[in-house]
Amino acid sequence: MKAIEFEAEIDAQGNAHVPDRYRKLYGRQARFLVLLPDSEQEDGQGIDPMQYSNTLDWPIDGLEYQRQARSEWE
Repeated sequence: MKAIEFEAEIDAQGNAHVPDRYRKLYGRQARFLVLLPDSEQEDGQGIDPMQYSNTLDWPIDGLEYQRQARSEWE
């Protein structure tokens, strides 16, 4: 398999256009890997994991739970 690399905009219809210099590829089957730039919440779908911190209602103290679990190993 031969690899080529280029950057393209994805338009409003979801199409990414292959540059003209790769016209010989038209009509051929290809496998795509889409790499998006790293940016925080650029697309509005970013998740802030800290919003979930300290939200679990656990019936016992975490340290006590660990001690009980470890005592079961012995």
